[in-house]
This record gives sequence, C-alpha cells and structure tokens, in this order.
Amino acid sequence: MGKGKAAARVRGLDGLAVTRSAWGLYRETRQPGAPGLAARVWALPRLVRDVLLRRYSGVGPGKLLLLTFVVAVYLVSPIDAIPDFIPVLGWSDDTGLLLWFLVGLTRESGRYVEWTRRAASGERPAGG
Repeated sequence: MGKGKAAARVRGLDGLAVTRSAWGLYRETRQPGAPGLAARVWALPRLVRDVLLRRYSGVGPGKLLLLTFVVAVYLVSPIDAIPDFIPVLGWSDDTGLLLWFLVGLTRESGRYVEWTRRAASGERPAGG
C-alpha cells in the first residue's frame, strides 16, 4: 500500500470508507418516515444557519467551521496525499475528502430535518 493511500486510510478517507458512508446515507434516506435526500439537501442552508446561530445543538458551530476550514484548505493546498499533477489519481484524495464532508453534512441535515419536524409538531426537540 502506498504512502498516500495509507495516510488516507488512517484518516478514514479511502474509497471504501467514502462508499460505505454514501451507502449509509442512501440506506438512511430509504427508511420509512426518514427525510429523503431532497429534503436533506434542501435543509442544508437552514442547518448551517441554525448551527451558527446556536439554535441547533446537534453540531457545534466551532466544529462545523473548523471542518469547513480544514476541508477548504486541503482542497486548495498544493500539498496533498496524492499530488494533483498525477492524472485522475491526483484529484481522487480531494474528491474523497469533499464527498466525505458533504455526506456527513447531509446525514446531519437528516437529523436536523427530524428535529425541525418535532419542533413544528410541538414536541420538545432533543437536539436543540
């Protein structure tokens, strides 16, 4: 196993981990009564707003901002696990990291949608 692949595996960003995470998201959206993918994606801006305004406590604003910053810096940084000048493979670590981040955010948005549903129905939301 190459050094870049080993580093990605340590961070949990190998292709298999991203695939498992994406498959988990798909399975979550297929559960009866669970928010679908469209509802989760549509809720992302509201999730970010409510996290930053501290209305939703499922994710801390510091964690969200830190992860966003780290992913953005890695994507624009010339230093990568697999150098970008290698055709196709060069962008695979960047793509894997971005997909990991977006899948995680989309999974959290499902919990956020359920939280807002409970709040709208008069239940006391558990995450907020």
